[in-house]
Amino acid sequence: MTRSRIGQAGLALVAGLVLLAGCGDSGESGAGAEAEADGVGALVGESTAQLANCGDWVTGSEEDRYATIEDIRGQLTPQSSETAESDLSDEAAYEMFEHSCEAEWAASLRLYKLYAHAQPFAVVAGDQ
Repeated sequence: MTRSRIGQAGLALVAGLVLLAGCGDSGESGAGAEAEADGVGALVGESTAQLANCGDWVTGSEEDRYATIEDIRGQLTPQSSETAESDLSDEAAYEMFEHSCEAEWAASLRLYKLYAHAQPFAVVAGDQ
């Protein structure tokens, strides 16, 4: 290689490294950053509500579980509603999922379906 080609290759290498250094997470990191819980299950369109099942629930952290409840509540709220309020409290939903997902055979049950079936009975059961 000639000197000018070596110089051009070196320049291209440096430019590539500079570009790679700019890639990555642009969010905050370290002690000051707050991690947001994603919820349990696979993300589809920034939501876990559609695919989360009891198997995911059992393996999720408490923080992720409450994030999933919030996500499901928001997905099941009518578009005409100004708030994502539900007659089924988050604590009651948590307990319902804990009980429903206890058995091994329940691993494939979808959480949003369990929530949708329990929500109308929250007023009757006093789970507000």
